[in-house]
Amino acid sequence: MTMPALDGLQGSARADLLDTLYEAPCNPDVWSQFLGKMVNATRSRSARMLVMDRQAQTVLSSIKHNIDDRAHQDYVAHYVNACPWRPELKHKAAGQLYSTYLDFSCPQKRFYRTEFYNDWARQQDIHHGVCGTVWQDDDYTIQLLIQRTGGQGHYNGDETGQINGIVAHMRRALRLQSQTHALEQQRQGLADALDIQPYPFALLTRQGKLVHISNDAHQRLLEHPLASLHNGYLTLRSRRLQGQLMAQLQQVTRPDPAQLGDGGLITLHGENGQPLRCLIAPLRPDHTPAPLWQASPQALAIIYLYDAQAEIEIDLQSLMTLFELSEAEARVAAGIARGFAPQELAREFGLSHHTIRTQLKAAFHKTGTNRQSELAKLVLTSPATRRWRRPPIELSATSKAG
Repeated sequence: MTMPALDGLQGSARADLLDTLYEAPCNPDVWSQFLGKMVNATRSRSARMLVMDRQAQTVLSSIKHNIDDRAHQDYVAHYVNACPWRPELKHKAAGQLYSTYLDFSCPQKRFYRTEFYNDWARQQDIHHGVCGTVWQDDDYTIQLLIQRTGGQGHYNGDETGQINGIVAHMRRALRLQSQTHALEQQRQGLADALDIQPYPFALLTRQGKLVHISNDAHQRLLEHPLASLHNGYLTLRSRRLQGQLMAQLQQVTRPDPAQLGDGGLITLHGENGQPLRCLIAPLRPDHTPAPLWQASPQALAIIYLYDAQAEIEIDLQSLMTLFELSEAEARVAAGIARGFAPQELAREFGLSHHTIRTQLKAAFHKTGTNRQSELAKLVLTSPATRRWRRPPIELSATSKAG
């Protein structure tokens, strides 16, 4: 007798299932909801989704629905590879699920004699399933397994085909998630790289909405009594300063590049009397025409924060690596960049003026500079420099020997 169609994979129920599925690439927590709906839609008992290594030998992460935590841990640790269908599954084409009753060489009677069934599946009342590789790339294999009890019966060919109609969408959703994850990694890498720039900064829209803010800038603005970061917006608590901020943002984010302003400076005076200077400048977007339905690139403003109390930290090891300097030469170059004269460095390090001069000449030669101002600029604009509200790192005493 032909089994009735799976109503949960038809009509509005199918649309609701797909809506949940395509939300998952942007919110991975939704995968659990999808599994739950898939179990209900296919009149099943439970489901598991396994993220494995490329060879499908080791489970790296997993989600499940309606399986006891301890039983799932036992499955992941051992029984995943004791399953009688797994060796054959490796040779089946990816992109679809297969009925364990119809598509594998292990008959049901033999399945009931296996370690997998007697030591694990029987306790869960798992008798039948559909399983397969739904996604595979150079690094990972992702498999889906849906199970039924003995009373629910096996998955027939029509049911397996209906389920595979959803698996095709799963592949698209997983591809989207892979692409989204790659973009997020790039974004996070860029954010980390931006955070090591010499000055704290923030990117804002013309309305003052924060698009990105470096960790240092976030901390400075949180600590300042005149600044407020709320609901993703930067506002200033002085009406006059807030008016200046909005006027500057409007000026540097005009849609027409020909009318774009150069920005300006807003000074925030703190309780300790030390000003926090905010330099607002345009971040000029690419004005390449956008495709039909996409919005044009949004013009943004960049705000650099200059705090007179902030210390300049220069990573000596990076400086040595960049310009092939000795530790003594890097120490002198860093001192010049901080504004010290050679005689001051001699006193600071307990060395003769002649020794400092010799080390400075060596630094000039290796960096291709001729003046102290050129050397200072080179160091301060190099990746070795950051600004902190902490004192510079103390050097080892052994470096004083030159």
